[in-house]
Amino acid sequence: MKVLFLSSWFPYPPDNGSRIRIYNLMKGLAARHQVHLIALMQDDSKREDAERLRDICEVWSLHESRWFRPGTLKSFVGYLSSRPRSVVDTFDPAVARSVKEAIRSISPDVVIASTLGVVEYVPSDLRIPSLLEQHNCEYAVLRRASGLRSGLSKLRYDLGWRKFARWEARMCRKFDAVAMVSEGDVESLLEVAPDLRNVCIVPNGVDAEHYRCGDREPEPGTLIYNGALTYGANLDAVRYFASEVYPILRAKRPDAKLRVTGRTDGVDLRGIEDCPGIELTGYVSDIRDVLRTSAACIVPLRHGGGSRLKILEAMASGVPVISTSMGAEGIDCRAGEHLLVADEPEEFAEAIARVLADSDLAERLAADARKLIEERYTWKAIGAAFSDIVEQTVANRRSL
Repeated sequence: MKVLFLSSWFPYPPDNGSRIRIYNLMKGLAARHQVHLIALMQDDSKREDAERLRDICEVWSLHESRWFRPGTLKSFVGYLSSRPRSVVDTFDPAVARSVKEAIRSISPDVVIASTLGVVEYVPSDLRIPSLLEQHNCEYAVLRRASGLRSGLSKLRYDLGWRKFARWEARMCRKFDAVAMVSEGDVESLLEVAPDLRNVCIVPNGVDAEHYRCGDREPEPGTLIYNGALTYGANLDAVRYFASEVYPILRAKRPDAKLRVTGRTDGVDLRGIEDCPGIELTGYVSDIRDVLRTSAACIVPLRHGGGSRLKILEAMASGVPVISTSMGAEGIDCRAGEHLLVADEPEEFAEAIARVLADSDLAERLAADARKLIEERYTWKAIGAAFSDIVEQTVANRRSL
């Protein structure tokens, strides 16, 4: 088949959660089909990297991302729209024109929209099968963030996520099928769109061989949080750890230190960068170098959605994981067998201290988690399953 793939992320290099997922799903599709890509480019994207995608797709067109600017006239108009303000403000007519032109020229058998960031560019009168590939149930992420607010801020967030929920449900109804990352995301989506019938799960994965670390040399007391602080959920997680968990942990393990990888551009780092024992590495080109020397991976997330590639990467690398319940959502793992789970600061600090002190526990968790990855979460198997879903979506539409 000919597949027109619309992406809200330029998928190279595959160095964050969204890019990794998009790159590997496209790679799975390319094993059977011709893939044509229209993508939005982020500030760090390089047009010359389009050549690096040649093995998995033909790049039809690339467009600069438009970031939401709350003070613009368009964003104020968004208050009066049934669409979220961010959608009104960032809509780019040039992308819509490019999509229509690609449909006319390529005559694709199916259109895939990757995330809500590009759904508005799918023509409402589309006459061919279409599938929405979601990374999170977005309104649910906003609803969780609202739970951490109070006063007028919480009221604003509550109004925002409710409006977003109505729009998200309406957008999902445009497609013949919707693929979500986890069972929790499916349940959240069906809360606001119970009439949706063709909703399936395509989990996140990891390149198990790429992350195999046979020469691990963990430094005693060294922890890793592998997530860019430019994403709000990651920033909240590290702030929570620094203020509420870390002081308790340091009393138990004075040698404990945390390395936080990923970009921090434009982020308010007060309470983190001045916290003794927390190192901000910035962007790391190969996260395996940091994982190899880490004694444990911590995931103290309190909101967000989907499932955490950071956990899958650590598990594939043989690094034991300590996570909150929310952090471990979307991964079919068992607490005490594949990782340790704790939700209160004292419990989280105690779980970390146990892993740092008990090498047998750390090795057992790492070995069982690695086995889980090999059995359930390799991108090769997930990419093939995604292709099956796309093919079945096309077959179902054609049978009508």
